[in-house]
Amino acid sequence: MKNILMVAGEPSADRHASQVIRAVRTLDDGVAFFGMGGPAMEASGMECVYSMDELSVMGFSDVIPKMGRILKVYQGLTHLMKQRNPDIVVLLDLPDFNMRIARRAHAHGFRTLYYIAPQAWAWRRSRAEHLSKITNGLAVIFPFEEEFFRSFGVNARYVGHPIMELAREMAEVSWPPKRIALLPGSRSHEISQILPVMLEAKRIVGEKHPEISWLLPVAPGLEPGDIEKLVDGDIELTGELPEVDLAMVKSGTSTLELAVRGIPEIICYRTSRINYCIASSFVKIPHIGMPNIISGKRIVPELIQHEFTGTRLAEFLLRFIQDRSLFCQTRNAFSHMRDLLGTKKASQGVAQWICEMLH
Repeated sequence: MKNILMVAGEPSADRHASQVIRAVRTLDDGVAFFGMGGPAMEASGMECVYSMDELSVMGFSDVIPKMGRILKVYQGLTHLMKQRNPDIVVLLDLPDFNMRIARRAHAHGFRTLYYIAPQAWAWRRSRAEHLSKITNGLAVIFPFEEEFFRSFGVNARYVGHPIMELAREMAEVSWPPKRIALLPGSRSHEISQILPVMLEAKRIVGEKHPEISWLLPVAPGLEPGDIEKLVDGDIELTGELPEVDLAMVKSGTSTLELAVRGIPEIICYRTSRINYCIASSFVKIPHIGMPNIISGKRIVPELIQHEFTGTRLAEFLLRFIQDRSLFCQTRNAFSHMRDLLGTKKASQGVAQWICEMLH
């Protein structure tokens, strides 16, 4: 039996890791997984010695009060690594934590495959050169990342984006939009910062267009009853992302999910002043939205920090409602973005690479 230490620290990585686990087992059923993960990884048969909830932090200022717990988990995983002597260490995303795990794995002679690269092309480029020294392979999920990391000597391979594994044909949408979604995030502090502004925009638009239906998907782990207390009575709470024609969405993975489905959107983000000041001093790219980064230009509006107000958000919603040409141009840009991502199945690419390293 071969052993793989796998470390993932947040919900989307948990889902992507579970797909990799299942894909590996279709190629080699003599592999056992252990380490840190979430419910999806556990359901796929991994032994979760540590829960990813122990590293549930967001932003620079959130890390400091939880540093003791983070250090405890790090020490536990490094001890587990030496104790169980894995054939491969597979790390997903979570760069501030996982690059330290990779460094320790390299020091002890363990082969390491990193999946979902740190965004060194956006900030802290020194990470790219460091990865060339502490990993055996880097499985990247954006096409442009392969050339970028290889230029620093990293053994990088584009495996496809995991979202494309579940991608359907572009959704049928209506113009003018009849159904608009609010996606304020999945963490309580995100919701407290972003949902009130979305509600303000919704009320401005609703006065002009009372025929519009409003929907809000409740992320796993959140209580629908708690969200219901915060929103207007005419907003329908749903489980998964419903069929909608337009959306306002917090910056993150959901922006790409919507773009892949061809749903026009406005990307929103606000954090604490200290987090924003620290991040803006480091980040050197012109966009933060995934669709814009992949496309290399702004195809989706972004309202960040002080620009993110109810009035501004309502203005952009109304543009999509009133301008059919803008609505269609955005859909066409999303179709081109899908072509850039291609049809590779990321989990199968990573699983194949793991088996290459095992054998």
